[in-house]
Amino acid sequence: MDGDKLRLLIESARIRLAYAHDRQFAVSLSAIRTLPHQIEAVYQKMLPQPRLRFLLADDPGAGKTIMAGLLIKELKLRQAIERIIILCPAPLTIQWQDEMLRWFGESFDIIFSAVDQQQLVNPWQKSSQVIASIDYAKQDDVRERVWQQHWDLLIIDEAHKCSARTTSGGAGREAKVDATKRYILASQLTSQADLVLLLTATPHHGDEDKFAHFLRLIDPDIFPEPHRLKSQAAEIRKSVFRLGQDCPWALRRLKEDLKDIKGGRLFPDRHARTVTFYLNSEEYALYKAVTAYINEFMAQQTGPRRTSAALARTVFQRRLASSTCAIHDSLKNRLKKQQYLLEELESLTPQQRARRLAWLQGRLPDAEQDEDDLDEATRDQLADEFTAALELDQIRMEIAALQELVEQARRVREQANDSKLAALRTSLEEVQFSELRDGRGKLLIFTEHRSTLTYLREHLQTWGYHTCEIHGGMNPRERKRAQELFRTQAQVCVATEAAGEGINLQFCHLMINYDLPWNPTRLEQRLGRIHRIGQERDCYAFNFVATESEEGHPVIEGRILQRLLQKLEQMREALEDRVYDVIGEVLSLNDINLLEMLRQAAYDPRRLDEYIDQIDRINPIKLKEYEEATGIALARSIVDFSDFQHRNLEVEERRLMPCFVESFFLDAAREVGLKIDLRADGLWRLEHVPIDLRSERLQSVQRLGKADSSYRKITFHKQHLEQDAHLDAVLLGPGHPLYAGVDERLNERLAPILGEASCYLDPLASTPYHLHFFEISIRGKDARGRDATLYGELVAIRDEAGKFEVVPSDLILNLPPHPQPPTQVGPLDWQPAADFLKGGYQLECRARCQEERQGYAQIIHDYLENSFRVRLNKAQEQAMRLLGEAGQRPEYKLAADEASRREKELRRDRDDRLAGLARLTVARTGPVRHLATALVLPPSGIAETQALGLIDEPEPHISRKIELAAEDLVMAALKQEGFPPDRIQRIGHLKRGFDLRAHRILDTATGEIEVRRVEVKGRARGQAIRLTVNEWYKAQQLAETYWLYVVWDPLGDSPEIIYIQNPAARLDHVKREIIQGRFFEIPAEAIGKLGI
Repeated sequence: MDGDKLRLLIESARIRLAYAHDRQFAVSLSAIRTLPHQIEAVYQKMLPQPRLRFLLADDPGAGKTIMAGLLIKELKLRQAIERIIILCPAPLTIQWQDEMLRWFGESFDIIFSAVDQQQLVNPWQKSSQVIASIDYAKQDDVRERVWQQHWDLLIIDEAHKCSARTTSGGAGREAKVDATKRYILASQLTSQADLVLLLTATPHHGDEDKFAHFLRLIDPDIFPEPHRLKSQAAEIRKSVFRLGQDCPWALRRLKEDLKDIKGGRLFPDRHARTVTFYLNSEEYALYKAVTAYINEFMAQQTGPRRTSAALARTVFQRRLASSTCAIHDSLKNRLKKQQYLLEELESLTPQQRARRLAWLQGRLPDAEQDEDDLDEATRDQLADEFTAALELDQIRMEIAALQELVEQARRVREQANDSKLAALRTSLEEVQFSELRDGRGKLLIFTEHRSTLTYLREHLQTWGYHTCEIHGGMNPRERKRAQELFRTQAQVCVATEAAGEGINLQFCHLMINYDLPWNPTRLEQRLGRIHRIGQERDCYAFNFVATESEEGHPVIEGRILQRLLQKLEQMREALEDRVYDVIGEVLSLNDINLLEMLRQAAYDPRRLDEYIDQIDRINPIKLKEYEEATGIALARSIVDFSDFQHRNLEVEERRLMPCFVESFFLDAAREVGLKIDLRADGLWRLEHVPIDLRSERLQSVQRLGKADSSYRKITFHKQHLEQDAHLDAVLLGPGHPLYAGVDERLNERLAPILGEASCYLDPLASTPYHLHFFEISIRGKDARGRDATLYGELVAIRDEAGKFEVVPSDLILNLPPHPQPPTQVGPLDWQPAADFLKGGYQLECRARCQEERQGYAQIIHDYLENSFRVRLNKAQEQAMRLLGEAGQRPEYKLAADEASRREKELRRDRDDRLAGLARLTVARTGPVRHLATALVLPPSGIAETQALGLIDEPEPHISRKIELAAEDLVMAALKQEGFPPDRIQRIGHLKRGFDLRAHRILDTATGEIEVRRVEVKGRARGQAIRLTVNEWYKAQQLAETYWLYVVWDPLGDSPEIIYIQNPAARLDHVKREIIQGRFFEIPAEAIGKLGI
């Protein structure tokens, strides 16, 4: 039997089941560098849960999308999920699609109206990985088709927007729940999906009742109905969050608590500065005239039309504050629309005219959408089409007013005396922008309008700045190009709100809010574009605001915004840097609706002092009090960095090495006839993917989708994707459609040798032995009660004359096929090894799975019991009361029957949930499948050792004596270097690719440690050093933490130690690969030159 082919079959299974050893398998296969809090969330909180119902409520910028992507990748690698739906605000759909593909190689289809309506088949059914706007999916004619599909995993981003509230049911009636369409959709989907992940940075938003309803999306059986059990529901919620880090339903980390991989602060400081300027007389006159126009022709409305009028007012107020060119363009557009409308209405009969005006006045924006949920084009269209007119004369009057305003705005625009622009130029010449001028810094300028964006770019370029732009009219590819242009060339990027979400610009640390947003949370979102993971410098935001005219007349909106900015700076004493992350919550808890305040102030400027007083009375302590009252403060978790560092030591060492994946894939590709070429830059190119690797008949295609027809640039190493030259490379590995297709075809091709044996040679062995390879599984139930694989692993059993031992399954990689295998091998009997495996190691795996599940189930069980007890007591009390009333008053009989039915229904629900929970705790051993056997022989003569390049190797028993002596000497040397003796471990027996691990604390403040993974080689002076394939690949993977210690003459009178840090990098140019022996050889003279 061909030893290389059998090894390929074994390696296929080992990599496929690598998550058994590589506990962060998705990290190994994704183009990301993870952080401690992200590892904690995915691998310690979410992944172990058999029925995930989880709220991830970290502060903005913590990387919630990355954590969701890691969860998806891990679950898919375990084949635990296939159908995934991600619901998010419309502006974020592209970002989600881009990041899932870029970082995790996962392709998602975005479903929107054009896609949904044009396809002959139901796209919700056809696509297994879907992203959609929640405001599209909630529509009456869409949500039924969404509900009809089964989803394995549901993710809702910005989940707090799915809101419901308690309303009065009327006199003597029970309170009701007023749920938005978003909430109704989310509630239905969370009840149906197997696994649920809710993402938000603002879980409560200052409203306890809405927060209580929101939590029911996680699990309505755990979190009771607030409208029925207000005080009891609050107490249960607090008891849940009191679990803190052990809470299985929620996790919340604040920015100030987050650490980088070395234990330092993850986020630098943020600084805000207010830049005030004064309007000249012409600008102020225009401000007053436009404000008067707005108040006359876009007056406040009542009833359903209130929203339309408010939106129209806000659009014009904000354009007025943005720039003269923005308001001039808006007034011209409004004038044209009104003129067209007048012409149209004049051509109609009175009845037709009345119907047309009624239709225009009946056009309303989605009541659930905030103004900021709409893009600029939609906002402008709704504002331009709004009319309060009931008669033609009213439209004629507005047209006359608009004509005067357009002319006035034109004159101001052409006077070339723009106060705001002058303030910008003055600011750019000050010391804080010196780095921008000399090319060391980058500046992001936010405006709210395209007209202002174009205007600013023209002037910035005239002043000598290299600029670029990002706005909502650009498609995703154009935005990406602009982002890259800003990173590599442009000094200044001028952006509209489109860059406030989904654009990552952490290479920039200066920002100007040329236009201040009226939604306070937008301030944080904008700053979050630069103040995010990867930012290495303090961030500075400059907020431009006009407060008055040169003559001292107030600009009402500017005065309010200026006072709010001042108050935010004062609140930093109470909230520290967190103030920018919780602006919305603080205002809500202090009963301030900033958007409404700014609208009202323009309508009634006499209330300015009242509004300023309201802002002055903002109490930041209310946030802390509220979070403690609702319990969300108790869900705050701080990563134990010391614990993370120690956990991470083993995780790094057990990680699947990309070199093995690359080597396996290239060999597998050759075996299935796939031609892959090495590029000049060291990456790979695949000109054509044959149709049989893209066939719909392949299970991998059905599960993961089709591979592309060609690949221009392929890599197996994530670090390549961090290089500018390789941003377009595809990271290949398990879970990728191409890799999966090749792996499936390989297993089909090698199926005839399944269960066979081949002969290999172990240069260090003195007696023959067998390596039996088995695939084991642990079985149980999934969230829907179906049979599922809980755990799988490739296990190698070493069989030496009937003595069995579990050994690492990658040992076969270090064993070359025997150059002269025996012609006859005795009968292959692997059954005793299988029995040994079943009676020992597999039972240990089952016990571990069951213990993990039972721990989770016990917490859930206790809280289910508590919640149902409270609800049942309330139901019993109500049923008994109504039953007593029915005895006296027959009209209560129907209500009493309904209450009794509800009590019985609650008992049935409780019994069903607890029974389902009990099923989740069961873990049982699955079948043990024999994959292959390796007959391993020691060298039997000089010819064999010569063929393998091992002629100077000592006898195995002498070799072991040399090895132990060398290790003793190195351990003594490490102690002398300051490594504590209790932190120096021998781990060679674990076959991790090195012999010793030593670590010590470098920084007691952060908990940062230094770790050395040491491979020890004891040799006679002048002999070449040999590293196995596993050792060399491990040195590549661990880089600076991997050390080679060479001990010359360890058994002699004067041994000498030479050590080399990161030998894979420093010795790469002198190594010689001995393919037949499966090792790398380093000349002794190179050790002497490069070692210390």
